[in-house]
Amino acid sequence: MRMTAFVGSVLCIAMLLVSCTKKDIPTSGAQATGIEGIQWYLTEAGGLPVSLMADDKQPHILLDPAQKQATGFAGCNNFFGSYELDGSSLTFGPMGATRMACPDLETGLEMSVFEALESTRNWKKSDGELLLLDEDAVLARFSFQKNES
Repeated sequence: MRMTAFVGSVLCIAMLLVSCTKKDIPTSGAQATGIEGIQWYLTEAGGLPVSLMADDKQPHILLDPAQKQATGFAGCNNFFGSYELDGSSLTFGPMGATRMACPDLETGLEMSVFEALESTRNWKKSDGELLLLDEDAVLARFSFQKNES
């Protein structure tokens, strides 16, 4: 009986020690980069600056690492689609979108957003901004803070 209690105590102490040790949880390259799970606000598309719209909405994108799903607002319509992120490589699958009627200005912005997503092959962060790139050409620029202008 005494031996059983001793063995039980040793096992409990061992389990306690194991549960208290720090474990290095491997992170995928994508999550380590810090671009997923953040709502990124569009500040530039096709070389043109983007400002807040009349209703204080700003085009944005969110990369969901669990679903590998990109969602966002392109200027008039909400969009959604898959993406693949591997190191500095980033590509987007076909995008679906709502079908709101848009004024011409918003339609032009929206087309620039979708063209940028379709052409993206890689990304980088620079001065707190997310840059979507086709090789070295900047297709779109995002900030994690909403424009106040």
